[in-house]
Amino acid sequence: MAITCFFTNNGMPTSLLTCSGVGRFPAFSGQRQGRNNASLTSVPDIGPIPQGTYYIIGRQSGGRLSSIREAALKYAYGTDRSQWFSLYRRDGKIDDYTFIEGVRRGNFRLHPIGPRGLSEGCITLSHITDFDYLRNRLLKTSMINVPGSLLMAYGTIRVD
Repeated sequence: MAITCFFTNNGMPTSLLTCSGVGRFPAFSGQRQGRNNASLTSVPDIGPIPQGTYYIIGRQSGGRLSSIREAALKYAYGTDRSQWFSLYRRDGKIDDYTFIEGVRRGNFRLHPIGPRGLSEGCITLSHITDFDYLRNRLLKTSMINVPGSLLMAYGTIRVD
């Protein structure tokens, strides 16, 4: 059965990503004044992930040069982006982007904290061990069809 998670932009430095039957994990979204600040969801790279339901999708890689870029990012930042998940908002068009107050936001991911401690709107788990545990559980779950697409999802995250 697919995993259902909940996350709240609570205005505090840390919130909880709660995944039914899996656990509760300290996490955050956004950075600086936008960290978990629901009033700043329309601010790119600063504001948190906007309210809504997101499908948890295996992260897509693209292009011939993407593997070189990914290797460079892993070396430079110490985080393996190939392990991350994409978050596609249920907004009438299942893709990597959405519009909030007329502002295009996107490239939301579910990932562990990296050495720089950044979140540009992704849901970032505060502990790598928590991400590894959640990732393992997601990969072992039954997937669901994403309506209106050929994509399959490991589950959903409801953001309030």
